[in-house]
Amino acid sequence: MKNQALQQLYIRQLQEFELARQNYEGLKQVQVREIPWEHFHLRIQYNPARMISTNAKTDRQSLESRPCFLCASHMPTAQKGLPYLDRYHLFVNPYPIFERHFTIPSDRHLPQRLEGRLKDFLALSFDFPEFTLFYNGPRCGASAPDHFHFQMAPRHHMPLEEDVENDSIRHPLLRDDYYSIFTLTDYLRPVIVLRASDALILTELFRQTQQIIGQTIPFEEEPMINLLGWFDNCQWTVCIFPRRTLRPWQFHADGAEKVLFSPGCVDMAGLIIAPREEDFYKYSTELLTDLFAQVSIAPTDWDIIQQRLKHLVPFQPLPEATEPHD
Repeated sequence: MKNQALQQLYIRQLQEFELARQNYEGLKQVQVREIPWEHFHLRIQYNPARMISTNAKTDRQSLESRPCFLCASHMPTAQKGLPYLDRYHLFVNPYPIFERHFTIPSDRHLPQRLEGRLKDFLALSFDFPEFTLFYNGPRCGASAPDHFHFQMAPRHHMPLEEDVENDSIRHPLLRDDYYSIFTLTDYLRPVIVLRASDALILTELFRQTQQIIGQTIPFEEEPMINLLGWFDNCQWTVCIFPRRTLRPWQFHADGAEKVLFSPGCVDMAGLIIAPREEDFYKYSTELLTDLFAQVSIAPTDWDIIQQRLKHLVPFQPLPEATEPHD
């Protein structure tokens, strides 16, 4: 029933919301090419409509000087949403990367902080199993870090979703009958994969994992991560990309050295969004290796995190959940 209501919303919005209609029509014109590695590949999408998001200014002064586009009072009249859990609405993203790309903002204007919201992330994944959920941290690709939101895209559009099933690059760290933790070896950017069939176990695994990341690298609002997840075969899969910065030096360069690489979840999951045509053709194995190395955590920190993950105790008593103030 929920999936049917979402599909009906999508159809209606493409009929009634002109900005969305035009940009989804424009998706048919995007160019895509692939760059292979030995055991995986990256996909590059030339998508000029994403320039606004990729180039978004997220400093405090810029955020305070513009109306929040995720607040209902500032949305176009034609933009309509589907209520969820009495504290969110699902909206068709008017600047899509995928067909059926949805943004799920909080009904209240609260900052992009994940604390207390993982259960909502898992609920969305369970209720919409045809989609992959994702969350960009406030300094990891969120173009509206002042307003909490998730995003949602159809399954199997990002290379990561197939890569986590590739036994040749999976590196197990911890395993039990009900859960597992593994990483992907030589994957260009460090990623932690949590799997569990029980939401409480997965919530505790994630809490401890985020704590380990925060103990290893400095942070302000919350440990810098990109988060993706889905529900399939009676279990959740949650993928965590630890970060150390938002953008590489090339983003701020001039002339031929400039590359508009400002990675969020989608890019970290292997679908690189290029809003400029010159970048679309410029990307190579050498350039992407350099770009991802700059924005991902350092190898020494990654080694520490992996060692600590081997000693998680997901069955310890759960602390009282911290609820978001919605």
